[in-house]
Amino acid sequence: MTDTAAQQWPFVHSVGDVWAQAGSVLGPRTITDYELVYFPEGTATTYELQGKALPLDYPCFVFTRPEEEHRYEFDRDRNVRHLFLHFDYVALRQADPRFATLLEPAMSILPVSVNSLLPSLMKQMLRIANFQLAHWKRRLSVLLAAALEELCASADNALEELAHPLPIPIARAIAFMEQHLEQPLTIEAIARQSGWSHEHFTRMFVSSVGMSPKRALLERRLLRAEQLMMNGQWTVKQIAYRVGFGDEHHFSKMYKHIRGNTPTEYKDRCENSLFRHTTAVLDPENPYPANHHILVNDDIK
Repeated sequence: MTDTAAQQWPFVHSVGDVWAQAGSVLGPRTITDYELVYFPEGTATTYELQGKALPLDYPCFVFTRPEEEHRYEFDRDRNVRHLFLHFDYVALRQADPRFATLLEPAMSILPVSVNSLLPSLMKQMLRIANFQLAHWKRRLSVLLAAALEELCASADNALEELAHPLPIPIARAIAFMEQHLEQPLTIEAIARQSGWSHEHFTRMFVSSVGMSPKRALLERRLLRAEQLMMNGQWTVKQIAYRVGFGDEHHFSKMYKHIRGNTPTEYKDRCENSLFRHTTAVLDPENPYPANHHILVNDDIK
């Protein structure tokens, strides 16, 4: 890899997929580069960082920075699998704000979100390193760069998922929204489904979902509208009423404000026959809405 490439991408030193013997200890030690370790299962293993013991009792990543004194004490009763990479990265050395999460010692243990791509990326990097096909070192660097970006972007979400599962009253309110999108819903009516007061419901909703009930209702109406627009069987006016807007003008104004383009423009982009064959589905396992056409860049080259 050239000097320029080394500046641009992580420079991988070593990788491994190993099973630590039950009761074994690694360290105390310090390293001169960065280490990313993936524990696919929670065990009674502890990671000790600068004298503080941190339990690894759930699937997680452990990120160790250069010169940090650390120690692993593996589960006394079972062998422990862990996948690791040692690497250096100029962006980390220069404290690139993209990686602020990884630069905080308090964030050395990062939970794995249920929808995370990171475990697959780690395993793919191990496959690449083992088979060593053409350009394998470059592929390792590129995938590691993607993994680090994903790790930082998803860390807060993963923590939120593990620490704050969606309360049943909030889930009940969201289901009520979905079932009554055609109607002129009020937040008061939605809040009643939770059994809480309007004020308490709003506070709990924002804490659990990350947005206000009013914005969540709007988002669900727009998503439902996009499914209908993609189907191509209804006019914009008909769709506006089917998703709870009082008139076409208000719907178009809100859609333009939130999405950046008009409903008509969205419909035009969905003229491809592929979208005309879609059908509405409900897949609770999917982390994003099905049949959703997302414009990333206007210019197609």
